Amino acid sequence: FVNWSDGSTTNPRTDSSVTANVSVTANFAIATYTLAYTAGANGTIDGDTPQTVNYNTSGTAVTAVPDSRYRFVNWSDGSTDNPRTDSNVMANVSVTANFALITYTLTYTAGANGSITGTTPQTVNHGSDGTAVTAVPATGYRFLEWSDGSTDNPRTDFVVQEDVDITANFEIKTYTLTYTAGANGSITGTTPQTKDHNTTGTFVTAVPATGYRFVDWSDGSTTNPRRDSSVTANVSVTANFAINTYTLTYTAGANGSITGSTPQTVDYNTNGSAVTAVPATGYSFVNWSDGSTTNPRTDSSVTANVSVTANFAINTYTLTYTAGANGSITGSTPQTVDYNTNGSAVTAVPATGYSFVNWSDGSTTNPRTDSSVTA
Repeated sequence: FVNWSDGSTTNPRTDSSVTANVSVTANFAIATYTLAYTAGANGTIDGDTPQTVNYNTSGTAVTAVPDSRYRFVNWSDGSTDNPRTDSNVMANVSVTANFALITYTLTYTAGANGSITGTTPQTVNHGSDGTAVTAVPATGYRFLEWSDGSTDNPRTDFVVQEDVDITANFEIKTYTLTYTAGANGSITGTTPQTKDHNTTGTFVTAVPATGYRFVDWSDGSTTNPRRDSSVTANVSVTANFAINTYTLTYTAGANGSITGSTPQTVDYNTNGSAVTAVPATGYSFVNWSDGSTTNPRTDSSVTANVSVTANFAINTYTLTYTAGANGSITGSTPQTVDYNTNGSAVTAVPATGYSFVNWSDGSTTNPRTDSSVTA
């Protein structure tokens, strides 16, 4: 309603104290509404505001534009349309655009065989920094990288401008088993070997060169062949070898002795020093127990232990009695007797008409017995 044709805007209208005819027309105009859009803190409005629109028509679009680091939240009437166009308007509209600081979510997840320490998820404002998180591998595993390719650990995301959602990747630890031969030997078996955590390597053997023997590994182990099991660290060891040594033992049997060094210790393929089997008085050296008759004896180019005994035998002597012309001998002749023992009696018997004179050594004893013989 605008007015009556006589200019009156009274409505309702009552004509009173009437003194003449009244004939008037009511004038009407379409209703209009005001659309007012206001920006709250940290933003502006792009578009016309306020707007005047007729009943049941539409306004024009307006956009709530957040300042840097802020985001549009909603209008004060709860609408989240942006840009916003009010249509089929039937009342005034007065709304304010609400803005909030942009926030991002930082989500850190552990893949298989590990865990995360630190806060996850984190909510941080635009351009701010997160807090440190650490990817912690399970026993026997190591951190490899984050799913975005970063290898930082601990990790802090700085000046955040978007959501972060990443996973820590882990892999099993591997170790290298290295076996080296020291001087005078070699290794058979695989070296180096690469093994996963807590698994077992394959056998290797320290093989000494000819004339040498395996002593130990540089970590003190004397196991050979060697197989490292339940591995939890790198292994790097060297096989130690030593030249073989041999003992030369010379023993005197009964009725003799040894001069020279005994026992002797000599290296592989070297020579011992001379030893002599010395018989006791009245005895002579026969041989060594290995059949050798060398005396003095020196063992050379030794490749094994030697243990021999010197054998001795008592000296024996021959007693020979012969009759010269015109006589004969009774008794045993010749005789064989041991050193320092006695022979048996012999008699020089003259022929008829002859008499015994003496023995050729001047003895006149007859019968004769040689005693304590030493020649």
